Amino acid sequence: MALSLAHRFFQRLARIVALLSLAALPQFASAFACGAPPSAYIDGQRGGFTDFTDSTGFPIFNKEHCYGNPIFSTNGHDTYTSNPFNNRTMTNSGFGYQCTEFPQRYYIFRFHKRLVVPSAADLCTFNLPQGVSRFKPGQGTPVPGDIFVFGRGMCGASPEHGHVSIVTKVYNPGSIQIAQQNMRSERSTIANVKTSCGCGFLHAEDNLAANMPWTDTPSDAWDPDNFPWDDRPMDTNGGSLIGDPADMCTCRSDDPTQIWPLCCKFPKEK
Repeated sequence: MALSLAHRFFQRLARIVALLSLAALPQFASAFACGAPPSAYIDGQRGGFTDFTDSTGFPIFNKEHCYGNPIFSTNGHDTYTSNPFNNRTMTNSGFGYQCTEFPQRYYIFRFHKRLVVPSAADLCTFNLPQGVSRFKPGQGTPVPGDIFVFGRGMCGASPEHGHVSIVTKVYNPGSIQIAQQNMRSERSTIANVKTSCGCGFLHAEDNLAANMPWTDTPSDAWDPDNFPWDDRPMDTNGGSLIGDPADMCTCRSDDPTQIWPLCCKFPKEK
C-alpha cells in the first residue's frame, strides 16, 4: 500500500512539474492566462468569411472567458498600431468574452464603429453610431460582416439580454450562417439560423461584402421552435458595453501578432 501511495504521489508531482514547465514557455504563457485558443476566426486575409482557421482574422473565444477580469481586446494584431482610437480597447468592461464582446471588437477594428448598448438585444432599439444602419428581418438582406441580433428569449437567447452574432454567409432572405461567442458548446461557434430568431440586423456602410446566389435553408438551421438546447448561448447576466471602468489598466505587448487580449497585468499609468 505504501508503495502504491508513493507511486501516485510521484505521478501527480510529475504532472504538476510538466504543467509548470509548459506555462513557462512563451507560447503557453498567454494560453494559461485565459484558457484555450480561439474557437474560430472570421474575415481573415486568406478566405474572408469562408476559412474559420485563418488566424489573420478576428478570433472568436468560447473557452475560459476570464469573467470578472478587464478584457482588452485585439483584432489579432497589436492594438497600439491597429486600433483606430490609438489605444488599447476594452470592449466589454469586466464581463469577459460574452457574446457582445465579439461583434463590438469586430466593428471597432473592421469599420471603426463603436457600439454602445447595455445588452445585446438593445442593438435593435438603441441609437447607433453614424455610418451604421439597422433593419428588421424581412425588411432587408444582410451580407457577411453584418451583425445579427437575437431577440430576447428567441432561439435559446437570454430572456433578459438576448444574444448577438456576426453573419458569415447568407443562404437566402430567410436563413443565414453566423459566428458567435460565449456558447455552451463550441459546436455552435459557427451555426445556421433562420432570420426569424432575430429582432434586427446592423450594417456598416463600409461593409462592401456581397452574397453568393441563393441556396436552400440548411436542415439544421435554428428557428424559434427548434434549436439545440445544449448549444444555446450562455446567460451570464449581460455585459455592459457602456464605457470603460475607472480602474482600467494598461495592456502591453511586444508581439505585433499577439492574439491574446488578456495582457492587463500592469497598474494604470498616471
